[in-house]
Amino acid sequence: MKFNKLPYTLALLAGLTSLSTSCKKLLDVEPKLIKTSKQAFSNDRSADSVVVGMYFKLASSYAYSQEIPLSTGFSSDELKPGKESFNLLYTDMYKNNINPGDAVTNSFWTESYNLIFISNSIIEGVAASSGMSDAGKLKCAAEARFIRAFAYFYLVNFFGDVPLVTSTDYKKSAEFPRESSILVYQQILEDLLMAEASLTDNYPTEGRVRANKWVAKAMLARVYLYLKDWEKAELKSSEIIANTQKYRLGEMQGTNSSNAVMNIFYANSEEAIFQFWNNIGTSLGYNALTEYYNSYAVSDDPEYGLLNAFEPGDKRAFNYVRRATEAGGESRIYKYRLTDESPDYKEFTMVLRLAEQYLIQAEARAMLNQTGAAVEDLNKIRNRAGLSGLSTSMPREEVLTHIEKERRLELCFEWGDRWFNLKRLGHVDQVMNLVKPGLWTSIAALYPVPRTEILLNGKLKQNPGYN
Repeated sequence: MKFNKLPYTLALLAGLTSLSTSCKKLLDVEPKLIKTSKQAFSNDRSADSVVVGMYFKLASSYAYSQEIPLSTGFSSDELKPGKESFNLLYTDMYKNNINPGDAVTNSFWTESYNLIFISNSIIEGVAASSGMSDAGKLKCAAEARFIRAFAYFYLVNFFGDVPLVTSTDYKKSAEFPRESSILVYQQILEDLLMAEASLTDNYPTEGRVRANKWVAKAMLARVYLYLKDWEKAELKSSEIIANTQKYRLGEMQGTNSSNAVMNIFYANSEEAIFQFWNNIGTSLGYNALTEYYNSYAVSDDPEYGLLNAFEPGDKRAFNYVRRATEAGGESRIYKYRLTDESPDYKEFTMVLRLAEQYLIQAEARAMLNQTGAAVEDLNKIRNRAGLSGLSTSMPREEVLTHIEKERRLELCFEWGDRWFNLKRLGHVDQVMNLVKPGLWTSIAALYPVPRTEILLNGKLKQNPGYN
């Protein structure tokens, strides 16, 4: 893996944050060019500028803001190549024919490790600082640890075992072997628990674009779910759901595509727990804006496609996707729609939101045999979508089936949720063999390690099937 040296990284970050007046206003900082790590962490304010730069680096990452939902959508059963698709790499992903030399997913590896290196530099920088307050050190380190945990969560779910790097000694880390995903998850939990304990209830700056205690709790709930620690997953999600002064489900309106309205993805919406600032308005790019020039389209297989998975009357069927209106058209993603709306429509990229916490709590409760309570959680999501509630007397397996379906619909195109959950639940082979008969192979459940990284680090081993 390739890292930038610390002083240059910090200078770049501070420079990046100063490029955008909109971002400065949003984050309420005035970052200055920082040339050395000693200057960067000379006081609380300069250190905070570096932390802001870390967030801006993440939010402006093409891999994180656009490629994750697209790539995982093609890998799973959410997307298919559009008829005007110009990107053959997406077509290869849909066919599960990924070349580790030029895979779209290569950037997931490199950009994640760059974020991890930046996080490590902040953790080390504040620890060595003699000019920062104890409170300032704690806050900066906690936010850096959250971002490190966030990046590792995606790495381990994309690639499986990965190198575990927790320092800025890039000469040593450049030769690290892949570490067990169990140990990586232990580090993720350690970082998130530290962030939860050290951050305050309030967001550090304007908006919901930086981590606070509740952001850490939301990520902890997700990680506990993935680790099948049902009690802790239920505990963390329930804490967030109970905080109704800060977090509430958004609204969804309309009866068809022409009058579809929702406030879920607004900048600083009450449903948002953590968002990315962006000045584009759609995290999925401009190629999803028309039904005739799509590079990607919503899967519409009559039996298995996402488009036909919505029940009659489900408002998500036209609030989350825009169906083709004429013969020959293709349905497209509609969750993010700033460029379709008026200039006053303000929207940020959603990262963590309350609806997911209801689904986490529902699954954890079902696994704890609290099926009635689980269905009540599920009905909150269904009722918001205009659907009737399910019976609280259903058997557990039926409840779990409904939860998986609601996750697919509610969190479609969001951060690889469908792709990750197919694998987490052990359903990926069964589902993908139905969706892509003759194209699916089990090795595709993990993405390939970039070939350049294998060449640079002789201790790295490739995932099976990609040599």
